Amino acid sequence: MTKKSTTASFERLSVLSVMDPKYTMIGLCMTGILHVLDGSGQCANNNTLTGTAVTPNCPGTTTVTCVQGGQYALINVVAGNTYTFSTCGAGFDTQITLYNNTGGGALGYNDDACGLQSTVTWVATFTGQLRVLVDLYNCLTNTTCAPVQITCATPPPGDCVYVLTLSDSFSDGWGTSSVGVSINGGPFTTYTVPNGVPSVTVQIGVFIGDLLVLNYDASGTWQTDNSYVLTLGGAGVFNSGTPPAAGISYTTTVDCQPPPAPQEDCIGAVTICNSVAFNNNTTNTGNIADINGLNSGCLDIVEYQGTWYVFSPSAGGNLGMTINPMGPDDYDWAIWGPYPPGSTPGSLCPPAGPPIRCAASSGPATFSNTGSYATGMGHATFSPPQFASTAVTYGIPATLNVCPLVAPQRCGWVPGMQVLAGQVYLMYISNWTQSGAGFSLDWTLENGASLDCVVLPMELITFQAWAEHATSVLAWSTATERNSDHFRIERSPDAEHFELLGTVSAAGNSLSERDYSYMDADPLPGLNYYRIQLVDRNDARANTPIRTVHHGSGRELQLVPNPGSETLRVLGELPQDGASLILVDATGRPVLNSPLSIASAPIGVQHLPAGCYGFQVMGRNGTPLSQGRWIRHQQP
Repeated sequence: MTKKSTTASFERLSVLSVMDPKYTMIGLCMTGILHVLDGSGQCANNNTLTGTAVTPNCPGTTTVTCVQGGQYALINVVAGNTYTFSTCGAGFDTQITLYNNTGGGALGYNDDACGLQSTVTWVATFTGQLRVLVDLYNCLTNTTCAPVQITCATPPPGDCVYVLTLSDSFSDGWGTSSVGVSINGGPFTTYTVPNGVPSVTVQIGVFIGDLLVLNYDASGTWQTDNSYVLTLGGAGVFNSGTPPAAGISYTTTVDCQPPPAPQEDCIGAVTICNSVAFNNNTTNTGNIADINGLNSGCLDIVEYQGTWYVFSPSAGGNLGMTINPMGPDDYDWAIWGPYPPGSTPGSLCPPAGPPIRCAASSGPATFSNTGSYATGMGHATFSPPQFASTAVTYGIPATLNVCPLVAPQRCGWVPGMQVLAGQVYLMYISNWTQSGAGFSLDWTLENGASLDCVVLPMELITFQAWAEHATSVLAWSTATERNSDHFRIERSPDAEHFELLGTVSAAGNSLSERDYSYMDADPLPGLNYYRIQLVDRNDARANTPIRTVHHGSGRELQLVPNPGSETLRVLGELPQDGASLILVDATGRPVLNSPLSIASAPIGVQHLPAGCYGFQVMGRNGTPLSQGRWIRHQQP
């Protein structure tokens, strides 16, 4: 198998990369993807401001009458609003790139969505100023005006908002394909991608307890161009992959709690504990494009069924590893670092620069050169020198079926690393052939090297939050702490933009369980999102999962989680004391009657059979306060 060409420079190793004619279609498809992602289409964020900052009408449409090629308009945006920027009335070939005015990479980009002109839709992830950069393709300047039309829409009503993003890698439209969205069994509202647009973003407002269903219509051509992702609070909850599967693809009962990041995204990197071997098998790419032209090194800038890891040596020495595919398969990998002790994925992802170790040889080239499809670093024969300083970069980019390297260098292998205790490293392992076949990894540790389980400044056991009358109570526990300093308690109305409520001192160093708590005496009306930030004495930080607490939004009382298994809570404030919860089974027989002196107190339901139950919350005088349906699923 021949791999596609990548561009990279390395201090020691480089190989020729040529496209095999029998994979011409793969090469053409990759060219289309690269046209969207290639940095040459996104001009540098160093152009000239035109006019003064503009605050768009929202909802409504606002026009910046003149932005010349090579200039940007400065737009005041509000988190959660959806903005569409269009130069479709311009008289020259435009491209639009969006940047945060405080710096950083491109947030959005489009070229030729409406003829030679451009339009891009973006859901604001921050409140502040956005640069809308307009260029004459390709990154040229001119003195001709382009009117920029800005259409703003506010978030839809609901306890929280899902964001559905539909993508087309060739920007030639989905044709008759579409994603349907149904809420509470209602008719499906369908969304598609029109010709000339790389992606479409849709906001979906939902309430806690709603039933949300996604369905995919695969009737259009070129299914391998299409994909869609559903996110909540910036975290991915579903990724269709490419091509998407037809039919019902995702179903959930809404609880408005963003899920943890998957291991296929850098932010979800799994800590490698000790020096034990491990294996993995994924058929997904995650929800975030972590690999780009600045950090890819020898890897392609398109992700292929990869997983992320973080590891830290507990003792210095020589470190190598071997990745063994489960069959004749093609795995690529890269390692970034070293990072300071205590670093976490939250502060490292995506990696800012190229990897220090990287190998992307084709499987057949590696096999023809070494007799095995295994790849890695620190092999006693295949990667001289066996170990080297992390200050020197080694990498092998894509190769032909026959390895072009001259012995003693071998395809698939680079020197291992000379590591120090406490350093932190990121690792990405990718199944380039997208077969879904797994791999196993074994470590080579010499000269005293060993790996440490604890990368975070402390090991969190639990974190819970609940409503107690008009306050929110947060409680958490740690199993161990190492150089811990304090906890930052943070709150958000939308699970994205958090404010500091207060701090709680940490134990410092502890090998026994420690319990902590905090009370928010003035919570927001409606839904409150809470998280705890763990801070150590080196100012390394890590965030806990997000927890939600609901305070009197005026909606009916809800049972959460729904479906549930072990315990449930009544969400919302009771209008009177002495209320009770009654569950009835499918025959109408009462199976539970529980007092509700505090609405948020957990109620054990593990004794109930799996199935569908009706519920009523009854006042002390027998008056029904709320009713609905609750499902208990069997705990695996």
